[in-house]
Amino acid sequence: MKNKITVIIVSFISISCFSQSITPAVLNVAGGSSQKGYYQFEWSVGEMSLINQMESRPNLFVLTNGFLQPYILNPGVNNSNNQFGADEIKVFPTPASSYIEIDLFTRQQGRLKITLYDAIGQRMYSTELQSFGVDLIQKIPVNGFNTGTYLLHLELEADPNFISKKGIYKIIKL
Repeated sequence: MKNKITVIIVSFISISCFSQSITPAVLNVAGGSSQKGYYQFEWSVGEMSLINQMESRPNLFVLTNGFLQPYILNPGVNNSNNQFGADEIKVFPTPASSYIEIDLFTRQQGRLKITLYDAIGQRMYSTELQSFGVDLIQKIPVNGFNTGTYLLHLELEADPNFISKKGIYKIIKL
């Protein structure tokens, strides 16, 4: 009788326990993270696994990534509209004095066209960037612009299997 009770107790305990996990894991030799304002950087040593490499054409930056993945504010949000949602983009400060910052959080991938127009429709600034479906931050210098109202036009020409998006934002320059 004592052996049967012991076997039953051990059976119940063993059902709730596990010895190994099948989930992916990586062991690093060293690494760390740092945060300055809302910029967050993470690094690791010992992985030696290169998934892909991305290069920016005008800025000559090279980003290689492996196991460490970028931080996404709202990983569960997937807006299927053709307009940028409030959770996909932030444009600030307004009013601006020296720069405008665009923080793009959309999961959509493609070519992002950024154009800034003055009140009479004259193009004051224009650039194109590649969005890889992770956080993207772009600063536009406006310290040389006259005081007034400007319109910021953003257009994401999506890669295949993604959704193109547009947005127009009013910017006040002091």
